[in-house]
Amino acid sequence: MITRLPLLMFLGMLFFSLSLPFDSVSAEPRCFPEAAPVINHCIDGRLRTFWEEQGGLPVFGYPLSDAYDVPADNGNITVQLFERARLEIHPHLSPPYDVQLGQLGREILVQRSGLAAPEGPREDARCQYFGDTGQSVCGPFLQAWRQYGLELGHEGISEAESLALFGLPLTPARPEVLEDGRSYTVQWFERARFEDHAEQGILFGLLGHQFNGSLPSAEPWQNPIPADPPEPGGFIEVSGSQLTRLGRPLQIKGVNYYPQGLPWTKMWENWDGPQIERELRLARDQLGVNAIRILLPYDAFGGGEVNNKLIQRMREITQIAGDLDMRLIVTLFDFYDGFPEPGTRGERRNFEYLERLIGNFAGDDRILAWDLHNEPDNYNRWANEGRIDQVMTWLVRMADKVRELAPNHLVTVGMAHYQNLWVTAPDGRSVIDISDVVSVHIYNAADAARQLDEIRARTNKPILLQEFGWPSGPPCTVPDYTEWQQAQVYRQTISAAEGRVAGIFAWTLRDYDAGPSMRWDNREEHYGLYRRDDSLKPAAFTFRDYAGPPLPSVTRMPVELTRNPAANRDGEKSAREVAGSPYHVKGWFRRAWEYLGGQGSLGLPLSEAFVRPEDGKVVQYFESAVIELD
Repeated sequence: MITRLPLLMFLGMLFFSLSLPFDSVSAEPRCFPEAAPVINHCIDGRLRTFWEEQGGLPVFGYPLSDAYDVPADNGNITVQLFERARLEIHPHLSPPYDVQLGQLGREILVQRSGLAAPEGPREDARCQYFGDTGQSVCGPFLQAWRQYGLELGHEGISEAESLALFGLPLTPARPEVLEDGRSYTVQWFERARFEDHAEQGILFGLLGHQFNGSLPSAEPWQNPIPADPPEPGGFIEVSGSQLTRLGRPLQIKGVNYYPQGLPWTKMWENWDGPQIERELRLARDQLGVNAIRILLPYDAFGGGEVNNKLIQRMREITQIAGDLDMRLIVTLFDFYDGFPEPGTRGERRNFEYLERLIGNFAGDDRILAWDLHNEPDNYNRWANEGRIDQVMTWLVRMADKVRELAPNHLVTVGMAHYQNLWVTAPDGRSVIDISDVVSVHIYNAADAARQLDEIRARTNKPILLQEFGWPSGPPCTVPDYTEWQQAQVYRQTISAAEGRVAGIFAWTLRDYDAGPSMRWDNREEHYGLYRRDDSLKPAAFTFRDYAGPPLPSVTRMPVELTRNPAANRDGEKSAREVAGSPYHVKGWFRRAWEYLGGQGSLGLPLSEAFVRPEDGKVVQYFESAVIELD
């Protein structure tokens, strides 16, 4: 029971903005909890008003992205992708002409097969001929075309209003095999595809999905099994600019991996071997992944201690990878800003850590490489204090030590900024020099090809694109944090990587799913290729098409998979999933929601509590309120 005094104290920590119900206040975003988690985007402002007034679900479908800005001839326009349309706000135009529909039909048709040749007018009273494109619309397709239109203030539904909604016809009605593998009679328009579904009538095609690249093939994709299974064994080796196994070139197709719900140190503290096995098996079967990169916090078990618990968990994940024909890159000093100088006690502790850890896996062919540090050039010693020589000296000495301990494994360093790969230590060696395979992290898709070409100009060693990606959320934060934008980044980055690298590692395999935890939602939770319900995001289908063979190994050290679940110590503040919504209330947000009447007064949550990027405050949206942690 909440007493009055603690509640007053707690209310002082929260700022409430209570709104009227949705039908009175159109400024609130409209979300679609009934379609979650498949649909997790909202509509707001002018786009929401337009969507509701001009046809809603039957005409436009659910939103597939958040609204985002793109450059246009008259300045930026705001765009949002829907299942059947792309809505565009042109701010230089006055209503009702400020919201227009993108020509998805034309764009997809041109990309796929080109426009149909004009067929000339028909002598048929059931048809209407459009001289601009030389196509006719007839029968039930014409009835459907005339049935809908954008409201431009004309009486009834005028031809201009239907044109504004659907555009001109681009093809005659013709049979086509659609995404479900079945044949239908369809007709393409500038902004739509009409489909004759017999007893269901004329339906509007899901062009937004097709434009988004998010539709899987009609049959569930499975990682193809080679006709001749590859010979197991063989360490991954370097041959010029290629990686090889048993003398044959190979391509790495990897992911950076944390289990869902257990990112960062939680992976190691609250270990869940069976969950890891299930998630990595899905990644192999559905995406064809042949390598994973795991990041080991140096202080996970106390000051670089290598105890039996750590060795057990390392053996479990190595066994899982080997059983799935995957290889491992292990990052050794994650979250470590020490970089002690030569001859110090700190360096001796670092060497002891390497000896105890790597000594257990030195002859293990399931290990692809040891990654000395994750983005050392982003840490304080390098980035803020300017002690670059100290960091570089440490990297050189750690590389020499790892190579001494595990001569059959590759050595690499995951650098955040490509130009730092050729910064030299006092002994004249650079990260390129101490690496067997050169690793780089690139999150600027538009510049990826140029960066990779500049690296190639400086080395003939194999290059790994060890991190790349884009967040698809949280909703209601940055407009470009969408699944649509993530898919574009994957297409552009993977296209740049083709022919330039020996492999790629996506960041990351899965969304971390902050909801059930006590973490606040932020962009780091949304880089995954998998949503929290195991469904694939659009970017996953681009990644899936990148080739990478199975990499079977011979080392086997059977161990039992273990669990170490976290104890719930949060009590009345623990995360509570709200019935009828995919979201949770937790911490002070849960206390506020329950005290103020829950769904009856605030409505359902429309988001997780998230960190607002512009000011760092934690907020949560509800149907009738916004709660802000001050």
